[in-house]
Amino acid sequence: MRIFIISLLFILSATRSLNAVTAPNSSEMESIDAYDYDEDYPVGELNDNNDISQELEDENDDEEYCEWQKCDKDLRQERGFRRFIDVPFLKKLVRNLSPFSRPRLEMHFYLFKREFPDCGKELIMGDINSLLASGLNASVPTRIIIHGWMSQSRGSFNRDIKNAYLQKGDFNVIIADWSSHAANINYFHVVRLIETFGAHLARFTNYLAEKADIKYDDIYLIGHSLGAQIAGAAGKRSWPNRYNTIFALDPAGPKFRKKSTDFRIDPTDAKYVESIQTSRNLGFLEPTGNATFYPNFGSYQKKCYYVGCSHIRAYKMFVESLNSPLGFYGIRCMSRKPEWDCDDTLEYRMGGEPSIPKSGIFYVDTNAKEPFALGRSNTET
Repeated sequence: MRIFIISLLFILSATRSLNAVTAPNSSEMESIDAYDYDEDYPVGELNDNNDISQELEDENDDEEYCEWQKCDKDLRQERGFRRFIDVPFLKKLVRNLSPFSRPRLEMHFYLFKREFPDCGKELIMGDINSLLASGLNASVPTRIIIHGWMSQSRGSFNRDIKNAYLQKGDFNVIIADWSSHAANINYFHVVRLIETFGAHLARFTNYLAEKADIKYDDIYLIGHSLGAQIAGAAGKRSWPNRYNTIFALDPAGPKFRKKSTDFRIDPTDAKYVESIQTSRNLGFLEPTGNATFYPNFGSYQKKCYYVGCSHIRAYKMFVESLNSPLGFYGIRCMSRKPEWDCDDTLEYRMGGEPSIPKSGIFYVDTNAKEPFALGRSNTET
């Protein structure tokens, strides 16, 4: 923790003098688990329309996202030193560190297609002309990706899942970018905003349904860590409309474990909720989905020796599941405590596309390094 604080001071100093610093780790820091989780922070309050999303204001960020004007969000893999530096993210981080700055709540949505796999087109609520000209196609499935705390808007989570889906087939892949507030070292402050961002995401998908004829049954939400909690909040606020599937990739545990299911991801947030839980420190041990998969028993992952490694492993496994020739398969367990009681006669697929609804808790064995998938040895259902 002392090293982390010193690093932050270095970031502030270097930013003032050079306006360029080293990018932070894109994952949650497991050191937050040392805090007291008993105290619950207040969440956004509902207004008369049962919608807190009106607190949000969409605005064009003041950064240049791309080198040319046609591109609203550039997710190409950078080369050289730029692979390790996300200047827009660092600006947001420093802005949130400043006591004199209070960034407005905002969430941006960027569409990626096979025709423009790296150059996202921003979808702005209320701008019908740009929506119709964006290339959004109501006849193909829509997949919305929601990153977590301290994730870079151009980070590997967004890029890897987007690329995997576009490799898989023809999809509307939409990245929900809330990094203006996710880039805040005060995790507990960010937690207070989850309901608000969930409401904004719900309002956005309703806009797509009304103006672009996108069917809720064609929408999957894929969220990692706090992004999974945002997906759950959006599912609750979309009622009576229901998303087809939510993939909750190691949903954030700190400050959520003791909340009621009204304020955290749970099986009612979509027609089908599948959780992949890989870290006991940053995630959950208790099941959170209709189907909850526990790779390697879900506490820690094989050969994970650095902070956040087990947490990150959830989305890496999911990315692999989309195009793996082997796939991930688990066995259903009756209980996980005091001892795992599992039936190894049948195996069930974890992740993948499309989702296959199932229920229960499942143990999954994996390799210690990529490729993680081991395939199946018995029978799939």
